[in-house]
Amino acid sequence: MKLLILNISLFLTIFGNATATIYETRFPGVTYDDDAWTLTTTNLDQGHYQSRISLANGYFGINLAAVGPFMDFDVQVDGDNVNGWPLFGRRQSFATIAGFYGHETILNGTNFAWLYQYGEGESAISGVPHWAGLLIELGGQLLNASVDSSQISNFSSTLDMRRGLMAWTYDWTPSGSSSIHVLYEMLVHKLYVNQAAVRLTVTPAEDSNVTIIDVLDGDCAVRTNSTGTGFDQSSAAIWSAVSPYGVANVTAYIYSTLTAEDDRCLDTLAQVTSGPFLGSNESSIAQGVNAKLTAGQSTTFTKFVGAASTDAFPDPSNIAKMGSKAAAQAGWDSLLKSHAEEWAYVMPTDSVDSFVLPSTGKVPEDPDVVELHINAVTNPFHLIQNTVGENAIAAANNNSDLDTHSISVGGLASDSYAGFIFWDADVWMAPGLVVSHPQAAKQIAGYRAKHLDQAKDNINTAYQSSKNQTGRFSEGGAVYPWTDGRYGTCTGTGPCFDYEYHINGDIGLQLFNYYAATGDTETFKDQYFPIYDAVAWFYAELLTFNSSTETYGLMNATDPDEYANFADNVGYTLALIQSHLQTANVLRDRLGLPQNATWADTASKIKIPTNEEAKIVLEYAAMNGSIQVKQADVVLIDDFLGVTNEYSLPNLDYYAGKQSANGPGMTYGVFSIVANEISPSGCSAYTYDLEGSQPYTRAPWFQYSEQLLDDFGANGGTHPAYPFLTGQGGANRVSVYGYLGLRLSLDSLNVSPNLPPQISYLRYRTIYWQGHPVSASSNTTHTTLTRLPSSLANANTTYLTNAIPVTIGADTSVAVSLPPNGTIVVTNRLIGYNATIDGNIAQCKPANSSQAYLPGLFPLAAVDGAISTKWQPVFSNITSSVIVDLGAPGVGINITGFHVDWAQAPPMSWQVDFSTSADFSASSTAYNSTNVTISTPYIAANADDITAYVGNTTDVSLPSGVVATRYVRLSISGSQGAPSTAGASVAEFAVLRDGGGRLVPNGVVTSL
Repeated sequence: MKLLILNISLFLTIFGNATATIYETRFPGVTYDDDAWTLTTTNLDQGHYQSRISLANGYFGINLAAVGPFMDFDVQVDGDNVNGWPLFGRRQSFATIAGFYGHETILNGTNFAWLYQYGEGESAISGVPHWAGLLIELGGQLLNASVDSSQISNFSSTLDMRRGLMAWTYDWTPSGSSSIHVLYEMLVHKLYVNQAAVRLTVTPAEDSNVTIIDVLDGDCAVRTNSTGTGFDQSSAAIWSAVSPYGVANVTAYIYSTLTAEDDRCLDTLAQVTSGPFLGSNESSIAQGVNAKLTAGQSTTFTKFVGAASTDAFPDPSNIAKMGSKAAAQAGWDSLLKSHAEEWAYVMPTDSVDSFVLPSTGKVPEDPDVVELHINAVTNPFHLIQNTVGENAIAAANNNSDLDTHSISVGGLASDSYAGFIFWDADVWMAPGLVVSHPQAAKQIAGYRAKHLDQAKDNINTAYQSSKNQTGRFSEGGAVYPWTDGRYGTCTGTGPCFDYEYHINGDIGLQLFNYYAATGDTETFKDQYFPIYDAVAWFYAELLTFNSSTETYGLMNATDPDEYANFADNVGYTLALIQSHLQTANVLRDRLGLPQNATWADTASKIKIPTNEEAKIVLEYAAMNGSIQVKQADVVLIDDFLGVTNEYSLPNLDYYAGKQSANGPGMTYGVFSIVANEISPSGCSAYTYDLEGSQPYTRAPWFQYSEQLLDDFGANGGTHPAYPFLTGQGGANRVSVYGYLGLRLSLDSLNVSPNLPPQISYLRYRTIYWQGHPVSASSNTTHTTLTRLPSSLANANTTYLTNAIPVTIGADTSVAVSLPPNGTIVVTNRLIGYNATIDGNIAQCKPANSSQAYLPGLFPLAAVDGAISTKWQPVFSNITSSVIVDLGAPGVGINITGFHVDWAQAPPMSWQVDFSTSADFSASSTAYNSTNVTISTPYIAANADDITAYVGNTTDVSLPSGVVATRYVRLSISGSQGAPSTAGASVAEFAVLRDGGGRLVPNGVVTSL
């Protein structure tokens, strides 16, 4: 990672920043400007979904080709260009409008196919014509997504996240012709949600005759029926209308108005009726103009788009038409100004985390920290562009229908997972948003409120399940489906019974978090508490009472770990139900409603399954030791529910070792938060933070993939969702809920700060508690909290003039007062400086390796003081090394031994060397061995036993000691694990000083 000061013509042209501070990223050709919040790539990667940007404004969105604002289709990679379950369609660009779901009898994939006999069908998201295309034709050659890369030179593309602006610039040289310099700029208007615009500026090297083609490409309008197209020459407009399958009374309209800098160009305007850009769908339509370009002179063409559907607007045709026309009348400059102003309002600088050091004004020169700093902008940006702000709702005549759409797994520019709404929005995306962008999170809750009546009706489908006992359920309850689209009904992909009952409590968590963050009692009481209360009613009736043990249990359910379906007494869900019932009574009391004694009694008799020998909560009662976990499950109890107990640390260690490499990319953010909360020593929270982001981040736009590996042949057969907003939402939680230790509660602002040694300063996003903004920042040893003005409109009025009570950690009995405009300072816990292994001077020190390692199994994991993380090279047939920088305080210390935890794959041989230089040009060997004993051998007969995590360990004593120099290197070769092709693993490498001691920020002391 390098810090560069560059003068870039693209920034001069588009972004007006002559001298920019640029950080190189780990992706070749991709740089980041921290002042402008821009990502720039000079690498053209065509036909791959990872390189396509998704743009949206919360109402409509679109996915765009790497080379410009075009419709794109994936080329096969290793025989694969398929999107995943349940559609299994071809990977291609997608565009849609919020809520534009269809109705089909069955999809290609499902969970409970037999439920289709009851006729509910499925509600997958439908597409609209790809509306951004503005193509150039010269001499029969076309500039579109599939243009020959050999014709493109000086390529650069930039995403401006401060202004929500996308740009592509390059030289296009068609075969046999001179070059044309091309600049595309594009926005999806954040304030005027029915509008978007694409501007094309062309500058030829020689006089040229070109055709500019404005396209609405119907190949993008998947799962729809065309209801009409039109061309209006007098207004230079085209339009297309489509209805989703099975929903004839809903129609989406897309209008495009073409303008030219030189109005004479429009004299040649005509409908274009043939060409490859029209695809094979009857909803396609195009118009074009012939233009005579003069050498060296720039000419600009702009298309202004309007979009609307029946779901939010009773007259979508007129809304879309007027949106396109109004945008054209306003012009590009005016649109960009109001659009950028709205982005500045919804995502101001203080609403994102910052790792910039106050002393230098720059991010530390650590590539991992730089990437976290970039993610602190990209993650909320990719989420927030799928939400509608309060100003936008007001600008649309206070259209409340705009505030009732949740966020799907891939957002408005992806049909991954059929655009379904899962728990992903409620507990992975919403928590990081609600504390800093409460309006963005509000629509996630609004979607659940919109479907409450249907959730109540869903109780009546219990007869389709194992819970079909007459009279078991009463009218007071509500049950939500696992997947949801237009209707909120129980379906084959989204059953309500005998599956993931936790979805209901997850929704409850989201509603509670909204109340705690905003203090908006009126909205909560009127719209959200009825959901919370109805879920409690359902949960109390869902449980089964065991009269012999006098406990309540849950039968035939699936916890978040979907590798273990249809189990009894699932751990997370039972803990969630218990918490939900207890909290429902707390909320009833707070809102002046009577307590429900039945719920209190039921909650007190819920038995959560545990294994007392291993001291862990079981994922399900019949679980054995052979379990492999798809995604975070039991560990969610400590994170989402905040229930820290004697099982917490063993849970983390045990289930980290059982985690599948093929699980979705949101698990490790949870592990980071929990590790920072409960670990008594070390810095594994930082390791997990990186593990939850870096392996899933894709170039160039820092969008996440669902999987570590995108190759379905290598990842267990999954075609990854993309972009995977669930993972980005999970990573967006870490700083606030992890390092600051925020736990949302109604009675106090509860924090428990701890920065890992790798992060020396963190300015957190402005957070809201009970509607009142608080600024927070941490250095190594202390955290500062400051009350800010400008509370939310519906904030809890108690604290407008009174102090906020601040509590620290688990002890909430003692509160510190934070008055209006006041500041308090809290001492950090400094757990990274507590030595897990007495006298280990390598713990949490910088570590790197020049050999390839498995995704997410970083070299720093070998020294983070935790056995739940590990470093593992890719290959066992070469020598791999991890080099640890002990720092100046480590030089000259007498080393008396080493301790290594090899996890489950000890090497065949290993060696430890010291050196005064990082390149080990001169070094001394302290120890080597070609005989590594397996201390915990695998015994097949015991595979089902549940035992606390125990790794294979080696302890070495150096009777005469060795003197440490600045750098120490651990080298390993061979592997005794399986598969034998992968390298050996290192869970912990300890360099032990004479006399023991603990670590402190400024060095090493000898007393504990």
